[in-house]
Amino acid sequence: MDSWFETFCQELVLRRALEASGQALVLAREDFGLVLQVAADWSVVPAPALVEGLGPRWVGLVRAAVMPLVEADPDTGLEWQAGAAAAYRTRPDAAEGVVADVLVVDLTDAARGSGQWVLPFESTDAGVSFAEPVRAGECADGVLALGALDPRDPGRIPAPDGSGMLSRAEGRLTLDLGGAHLGVRRLEEVGGGGFAFATDPYATTLRESGIDPVELVTLEM
Repeated sequence: MDSWFETFCQELVLRRALEASGQALVLAREDFGLVLQVAADWSVVPAPALVEGLGPRWVGLVRAAVMPLVEADPDTGLEWQAGAAAAYRTRPDAAEGVVADVLVVDLTDAARGSGQWVLPFESTDAGVSFAEPVRAGECADGVLALGALDPRDPGRIPAPDGSGMLSRAEGRLTLDLGGAHLGVRRLEEVGGGGFAFATDPYATTLRESGIDPVELVTLEM
């Protein structure tokens, strides 16, 4: 897993982007990406249209979880039951080394394949630190299906005035702005949310193009 993705996951944790629903859809290129989170009905997210428009290299589903670090529940001496690790994590007398906060990432990479990873992390006042990611299995089918979609050609986007096609740069910006607004606005209607992130200088270009209310985060990838 590329180091930039760990940096990005730090942003997710620090910004509490996973707090409401526990999961977020990530669509990312080297220079731009979207994070979308929704509490329940993912059908409201126009994910296929967003993937086709943004042409992401990475498509991922990231969810927060609590993972046991020991085989048996210390309260019962038996195997952990569903939800027991998360409940133990909230106890004031919870011992170190029994459970860990993790991000579970189903990720497809257009250049390197796909899989599911677990990223243990620790969040303190000083920031977020991650342990080594561990591959846990195969990527979820839904994420694989999104990653397999063909992107639109930014060089074949009609100009608004009907004068022909936009340049590839203008077409790329049009698709990105449209995706950001469509994704976030649709989610806001159902109580979800999202944000965009970008590298310099593209972040400046997006801000100047009126991407509000999407908030931009600049990452070094």
